[in-house]
Amino acid sequence: MESLAPEEIAAQFAAKYYADFQSDRKSFVEYFYREHSTLTFESNTLQGVQAIGQKWTEDFLKTAKHQVTTTNAQRVPGGFVIVLVTGLIQLTESDAPMNFTQSFLISMDDKGVFCNNDLFKLVYG
Repeated sequence: MESLAPEEIAAQFAAKYYADFQSDRKSFVEYFYREHSTLTFESNTLQGVQAIGQKWTEDFLKTAKHQVTTTNAQRVPGGFVIVLVTGLIQLTESDAPMNFTQSFLISMDDKGVFCNNDLFKLVYG
């Protein structure tokens, strides 16, 4: 991660994160989260792979599709990168897409790039 520019890291991370989200949710959660990872979805904060996995596999999210509009990133001391994503999420084929924002504090370990922290928020209005 050190050799890439933050914007390149953000673009690559977002592309893999949302593609994997669509394909195999169980593998997605195990790849992108660790036991110390924390997810805040709207106002609900969860920690650990099991709790985060339960959230991302809830019925209302099973057919969700993301369309990324923008990615931004900055390096953080300690080898971290903060990533901000904006875009649209469509929960079902019949639902209108909604704006969302998601921010990640990502790092790397022997398994790959993972989310230390993840904040997801729908943007209303």
